[in-house]
Amino acid sequence: MSSITIGMVGIGQLGLPIATNLLAAGFRVVGYRRRDRDAFVELGGIALDSPAQVASQSDFILTCLPGEAAQLEVMEGPDGLLSALRPGHTLIEMGTYQRSFKEQMARRIESKGARVLEAEVSGSPPLVLARKASLFLGGDESLIQDCQPVLSAIADIQFRIGEFGCAVAMKLIANYLLTIHTLAAAEALNLGVKAGFDAEKVVEVISKSAGNSMMFTVRAPMMAARKFTPAPGPLVTLEKYLEMAGELSERLGCASPLFDVAQSYFNRARDMGMGEEDISAVIKLIERDSN
Repeated sequence: MSSITIGMVGIGQLGLPIATNLLAAGFRVVGYRRRDRDAFVELGGIALDSPAQVASQSDFILTCLPGEAAQLEVMEGPDGLLSALRPGHTLIEMGTYQRSFKEQMARRIESKGARVLEAEVSGSPPLVLARKASLFLGGDESLIQDCQPVLSAIADIQFRIGEFGCAVAMKLIANYLLTIHTLAAAEALNLGVKAGFDAEKVVEVISKSAGNSMMFTVRAPMMAARKFTPAPGPLVTLEKYLEMAGELSERLGCASPLFDVAQSYFNRARDMGMGEEDISAVIKLIERDSN
């Protein structure tokens, strides 16, 4: 087992497969989550009672939280990470937040003498577990090199995007395309079925054709099988990325005809109570509109 201890604050839907990969690589992993820690412990992780306790035992600290409010909650207060950070600590931020918020938190972390790296994850939890996800990194080259033992245990595919704060924009661009490609996969599969083909045959043929995409490969089989739960990528988790990607596009003055239509479909699906289903369930709206 490695002599390095990695602390994780946030061991939920995305954090748990990250922790799984780290444990498989031989690291000692300690973690904090307010509830539902059993799966982490069963994997071999050590559950602690506060973010501060995680920092006190860790060489590298990973935060993997769903939003800015959750990030502030674990950073601040007497049991928060900021109270326990010290020179020599490295914090790897894996949550997706507005760049201005990330930079503000980075300044507070660095004021404690710690270092901070941005690491956006591109890929669903199953892709992370299969080591097929990508990491978009924001930070100094030297810091990225120092973090390689940890980063390489999480994912083989890594890109340095630029300075701290740059990686979130690339993550939003990736999710922008994911949104469009998933709707396109649903539209194509529905067209194939309407043309008289078996859904599985459409999946088999198109997945090996020039029209294939990663989202068709991943989502079209789920659409054909009507397997929308349990959801590797629930609609509810896409909402934040839709909003942030739309804001980025609007702020930069970009035409976004395909994204605008795709966003409207996923928002409709959410409003119809499909939030806990996988994003592949959007095909139900395509089918409904076709009828």
